[in-house]
Amino acid sequence: MERCLASLGFTDEIVVVDGLSHDGTPDLARKLGARVVSRLWTGYANQKQFAIDQAVGDWIFLCDTDEEVTPSLAREITESIRQSSAAEGYRVKRRNQFLGDWIEVGPWTDDVEIRLFKRGRGRMTTSSVHEGVAVQGSVRTLSNVLNHYTHPSIAESIERLNRYTSLEAADRVGRRRIMAIESAFPLVGVFFNYYFAKGCWRAGMRGFLLSAITAMYKSTLYMKIYWLQRVPRSR
Repeated sequence: MERCLASLGFTDEIVVVDGLSHDGTPDLARKLGARVVSRLWTGYANQKQFAIDQAVGDWIFLCDTDEEVTPSLAREITESIRQSSAAEGYRVKRRNQFLGDWIEVGPWTDDVEIRLFKRGRGRMTTSSVHEGVAVQGSVRTLSNVLNHYTHPSIAESIERLNRYTSLEAADRVGRRRIMAIESAFPLVGVFFNYYFAKGCWRAGMRGFLLSAITAMYKSTLYMKIYWLQRVPRSR
């Protein structure tokens, strides 16, 4: 979090919404210049929408605690919103780490999200996981990157996999009915797509592990949807 907040010095205000944590996060955030609002955790999208509603400026920039605004991105943001021809929203490219190293090949290099938007023009989507921002009006893409220090360890990747698939399965349980055999397909198909077709093999062992975990994610997701659709009381 320290790295994240330190990179936001170009903003007029920093709002941190804390989910009633007990690890010293609120005190540290205040020490680093943030305004802290404590609130019971209600989900990723809902918590971020609450944070958006707390901000008072004309522009909103969303940033997670494992992200860092590069100096070049900070300058580009500042210059973009000062222009009279500014769009209502801006996509930002993320540069992602996996097991402590940058992933410069494969699907992760196409990670672009709307993070900057005019106040009142953007709202969070309602997805429980992989949430995003919907903007009313024109949207452009900034050139510079947002550093994303994600998946620092295999243990964290597996924990994230389990947490996210449970949330996504609950969102998708009412959609197409899943057959049990479908949970086996991603173990081969998704892995092949990431590792060979999308070029993750060029990232060495990290590329192999990234491909394997992505395939495990999709397989686990289908297993959870299958179970929820047939055993409702397990939700």
